[in-house]
Amino acid sequence: MRIGRSSSGFSERTRSALILLLFTCLMAASGWLWRWDLLLYDLQMGVMTRPPADDVVIVAVDEKSLEALGRWPWSRQVHAELVDRLTQAGARAIVLDILFAESDRIDPEADIQLIQSIAASERVFMPVIPEQHRQDDMPVESMPLPALSNVAAGLGHVHMDLDADGIARGVFLYEGLGQAYWPHLMLTLLNWLQPEEGRLQSTPVSMQAPSTHLIGRHTHRLIPFSGPAGHYHRYSYSQILEGDFPPDLFRDRIVLVGITATGIGDALPTPVSGHGVLMPGVEINANILDSLRRDETITPVGYLPHLSASALIVVLPFVLYPYFPTRSAPLVSLALVVGFLFINWILLRGAEIWFPPSAGLLGLMLSYPLWSWRRLDQAVRYLNEQLESMQLEQRLLPVQQPPDDMTSAMAFLSRLLPLQGWVLYDAGSGKQLLQDGEPLGAPLDFLTQGAWQRSGAEIWILIQRSETGWQLGLVWPRNAVPQGRSLQVVTDFALQFSFKPQEKRGSVLERVELRMQQMRETNTHLQRFRNLIGNAVEQMDDGLMVINSLGQVVMSNPRASFYLGHGSDRELWGEDAYRLLKALEMPGGEQWREVFRKVMLHGEPIRFEAFRSPDTELFVQLKSLDGLDAGMHGMIVNLSYIGTIKRSERTRAKMLNFLSHDIRSPITSLLSLTQSRQMREGSAKELAEQIEPLARRSLKLAGNFLRLARAEAAEATSFTDTDFVTVAHNAMDESYVQAKSRRITLQRRFEEDEIWLQGDPGLLERALLNLLENAVKFSPEQGQVSMTLRLQGSELVCEIADQGPGIPRDQLNSIFLPFTQAESIDASQGRGMGLGLSFVKVVAEKHHGSVVAKNAESGGAVFSLSLPCEEKAPALKSG
Repeated sequence: MRIGRSSSGFSERTRSALILLLFTCLMAASGWLWRWDLLLYDLQMGVMTRPPADDVVIVAVDEKSLEALGRWPWSRQVHAELVDRLTQAGARAIVLDILFAESDRIDPEADIQLIQSIAASERVFMPVIPEQHRQDDMPVESMPLPALSNVAAGLGHVHMDLDADGIARGVFLYEGLGQAYWPHLMLTLLNWLQPEEGRLQSTPVSMQAPSTHLIGRHTHRLIPFSGPAGHYHRYSYSQILEGDFPPDLFRDRIVLVGITATGIGDALPTPVSGHGVLMPGVEINANILDSLRRDETITPVGYLPHLSASALIVVLPFVLYPYFPTRSAPLVSLALVVGFLFINWILLRGAEIWFPPSAGLLGLMLSYPLWSWRRLDQAVRYLNEQLESMQLEQRLLPVQQPPDDMTSAMAFLSRLLPLQGWVLYDAGSGKQLLQDGEPLGAPLDFLTQGAWQRSGAEIWILIQRSETGWQLGLVWPRNAVPQGRSLQVVTDFALQFSFKPQEKRGSVLERVELRMQQMRETNTHLQRFRNLIGNAVEQMDDGLMVINSLGQVVMSNPRASFYLGHGSDRELWGEDAYRLLKALEMPGGEQWREVFRKVMLHGEPIRFEAFRSPDTELFVQLKSLDGLDAGMHGMIVNLSYIGTIKRSERTRAKMLNFLSHDIRSPITSLLSLTQSRQMREGSAKELAEQIEPLARRSLKLAGNFLRLARAEAAEATSFTDTDFVTVAHNAMDESYVQAKSRRITLQRRFEEDEIWLQGDPGLLERALLNLLENAVKFSPEQGQVSMTLRLQGSELVCEIADQGPGIPRDQLNSIFLPFTQAESIDASQGRGMGLGLSFVKVVAEKHHGSVVAKNAESGGAVFSLSLPCEEKAPALKSG
């Protein structure tokens, strides 16, 4: 048996690998992923740079030179002067990447001066540029003036080959009109500098083009760029003419003169450009020269090696996956992808070999989904063979519902929906079985099972029974016919009474013996699983009930029956859940009818505290069941005992009263004692002076702690209609004495006369007073503290700003934690215990609001308190 499974798995794995191999070969051979290959090439080229050659310098016609020398083009005398200066500075070679194809008609003497300078230098190289003729749009070669060509040390083409995406990655070393007779300018320069090396010939080669009107090319090379634009040493043209450079700057160096200013020169995108930064042609030539001198070139992998390697790469995952756990297969796939990209980068930057990775990378990325899909398909086929009979699993309520249950079920349905009447007919005899409420007409013809048919305000459905069927009709108000979730509940209600007769399966008698053995094993496992679930539910400390769309309890545990005053959970099965839960008293006068509607019709989760006499305190949670997932519509009720927690809260309240008396009273007495001691002479007075601030600080701490505890214990049910503007005025008046002692001005910027909300005025005033005291405390003397109050939508915003040192950025959130203060606080200003701001945060949250801190641009801190408010002032109550 193991051999069979292993052989099957191996065969499946081989088929999957073969499918992916053929797909990868197709992608590699077709070249459809060339854009992704070029993108990955560019990304890898930009990962690492290398230092530029020290003896290569660029003299740039840049924006600074244009400002100094005027509009382009300049007089040939300017270029002659540059050649003279570079020659005198000891430049080893000068490359003028500027075309002088026409004579200067305005100043012929300038041409003569430039020719003389180039001739005298004997080290100037000039470009040949292929371009389109303006009249007939035919390719032509633009060359320097004949006189310049005769005196130049060498000529060469500077044409860059652009890939299909418009990016310059490579260059042809030989190019010409009709025949590739012009070497690249950098190759001409290199062979002039190092004739003994003889890397590549600089003489014309015989690469004939099909037509003299076409450009012949030869020897393509990918350029290993040293870095992005601006990587090479660059000096301004005007700077050189002014002589503003060290004397030995150009000695024995190769100087490339070209245009870098935007709009007048050639600039191309390269693999290392990035973010749309183009590289000037003169700097591209510097990269070509550097690669030729280093004899470095990136060699693309051949067609067949690329095809073979890509195919082998995608087979590797199917060899490795079986040796790792299933959960580790995604990590293996990810490791293969990352490893492949790393090796590809090593080949490109280290060995200068370009292997287009897109086909192999796509194959690796598809290997895990393909492998998972084939394994899943294999597992599904196996499970279908072994567990086909499990499709006939019975419903949660397998018994037939007798007609008498329809009455109680309809009573439950009428509590959820505005049902006005209903009637039940026998589909075979046409006899009326049951009826209640508003009368209905005759049943509709051609009713179908599981689908309601509407006639005005009536809807009808056929309910399948074992021998016959029922016809159920419901009548509704015309504007309240069920739709959406309500219709789903009504449909599931009808299906609860349906009973599908057992089908005869004579066609599978030949497989009965095999299926019987399978069913015994499956049912044994299923029964064990049900026992496990039942045991787990019975041992829960929380009460659990599952209620179907008939309002019946179909599942419960012993704890639920105990909380509801019953002796056994079986007593709850089939009972009316509405009647059972009515024994629980809900807060706020809310009715169970509304709770059932919210949960079953709208799918809203409901949570609240409830009480059952004489002393059972419960936390009740109700959530709806999804009919698609659970196989039935209904809801789950969870009952949690919170009597212990409530007793703890009451004990905590008593403890707060105890702390209020036992902490505050001794400290108050201590203050009284120290004040009386101050009236005396000697050491006792000094001791009293030392004890007094400590005692006051302890008293303040106890008060702050007590206020914080009371704020945390505040309940929204005790809130009253409160005018926040009045609270703000009271807080400002309360802090006046403290502000006056430090000569600090308090400003009120209230945009509203009244702002009403549900809240505790004492807690709100104390919160504002804490913020004001904090602002006064850390503001400099003779400073200013302002309170701004405004409405923002349905919220009020109260901002208190000071002129203090502000709050460190990393502490803007943590300062609201208890016993936390900002580190920037000056010791001379005194440190509290960090309970004031914590109190403010608790009060804000209790009122469903928030408080945040920020630093003002002009200095100081700003605390912003936001609270929801009422749109209208409350109506005055008559006395």
